[in-house]
Amino acid sequence: MAVMRNVIVMIFVGLLTGCANQLFYYPDRVDYEARLLVPVPHEDVWISSTDGVRLHGWFLKAQGEPKATVVYLHGNAQNLTAHAAYIDWLPAAGYNVLVADYRGYGLSTGKPSRAGVLADARASWFYARSRNDVDPENMILFGQSLGGANALTLAGREKLPGLKAVVADSAFSSYSRIGREKMLQIPVLGYLLWPFSPLIVSGGLSPDAGIKNIAPTPLLLIHGNQDTVVPSSHSDRLFAAASTPKWLWTLEGGGHTEAFARFRTQIAPRLLRFMDYALSGDASRLDSADQEQIAIRPR
Repeated sequence: MAVMRNVIVMIFVGLLTGCANQLFYYPDRVDYEARLLVPVPHEDVWISSTDGVRLHGWFLKAQGEPKATVVYLHGNAQNLTAHAAYIDWLPAAGYNVLVADYRGYGLSTGKPSRAGVLADARASWFYARSRNDVDPENMILFGQSLGGANALTLAGREKLPGLKAVVADSAFSSYSRIGREKMLQIPVLGYLLWPFSPLIVSGGLSPDAGIKNIAPTPLLLIHGNQDTVVPSSHSDRLFAAASTPKWLWTLEGGGHTEAFARFRTQIAPRLLRFMDYALSGDASRLDSADQEQIAIRPR
């Protein structure tokens, strides 16, 4: 009887593992471009990822001479046509932007998985560097939510050529931690499943494992202290684990990925100053508050 009970439990946990890991991905194929108040000028591009997967992306050209190219990794829901609204202001500030859908999102082929979307992020990086209209030595990696976690994981696992800065907005520190937190929000069942949480949501390919390796590339973490989707404690943990140079901007009253929505007028100019610093090495270009952080935590 005990053996049968253990078998049933393991089968149940196995089924939950597949379901739980898929909860990180909410792709759709809806075209949100028509809903944008202002159209986003772009070039449609196609990127080859692993396993024959083809990724669809948009390349937004900088206005004037490009300062650098931003590879933007979007969040876990919808597709790039919805997320483009977060970065549509960067070309006017002199930055090229590449945003590509992960496998299974939008027009991209395949089915999302943890290793798959990380491979897609890597493919996007190297595609951007290969373009004739991109300076391959002036590149910035910027992700939000799931994209922020992928950006941190990718930059922590390998030294990306041309990388000048990493920016992560509303990122979670590990899959297992955010998985356990969400599990506990399920009435009754969450507490019953708690002992099995390490089996249900694994921690592999998580940002916290290699975030210290991003240094000496400048790292910026952004998080709203009222984020109910990914608590700001995740960025606190990431910041503590990272090596200098590093910055953490906490948005008072900010929710999930609101930095470049509700708080854009406040945060966008500050981010541009941060990127100017990352590209030039001139700390005087930073916001005054960020210059103070350099004094406290020298490079």
